[in-house]
Amino acid sequence: MRGAGHGFRWESLRLTSLGFAAHVALYRLLKGRLVGRNILILTTTGRRTMRGRSTPLFYVSDENDYVVIASNGGEDRYPGWWHNIQANPDVEIEVGATRLRCRAHRIGEQADKEQLFERLTAVYGGYPKYRQGTARELTLFRLSKRAVAPGTG
Repeated sequence: MRGAGHGFRWESLRLTSLGFAAHVALYRLLKGRLVGRNILILTTTGRRTMRGRSTPLFYVSDENDYVVIASNGGEDRYPGWWHNIQANPDVEIEVGATRLRCRAHRIGEQADKEQLFERLTAVYGGYPKYRQGTARELTLFRLSKRAVAPGTG
């Protein structure tokens, strides 16, 4: 848990959402090239606004699925997209130039979570520090492609 002794955290700045918007725009412009490996764009439906909310996230592939972590930079509060998924688990992701409709499933099996957490840590080494710095669970989500009815896009 964090106390008064913790230093400045760039993740806490309100500018983070502006940085995310710039990252998303650059990612889309370049179709994921040169923006970073193992980064996808997760678009959720805002639980209050009902508008699309896009967030760049690190991911790992797991068979035909994608796995992401709700780390929020190690903050004690869950990221906004976590709350949006609780309200509506139907999401869209962009992996490079590919857009996929997915359903988000919370990963609950402890052995599976630990193995996937280690794989995510190999992609971004800050996750163990984030885990130690917060009392909340760093939730992992499996993003599974969902079938789309013919004629609905």
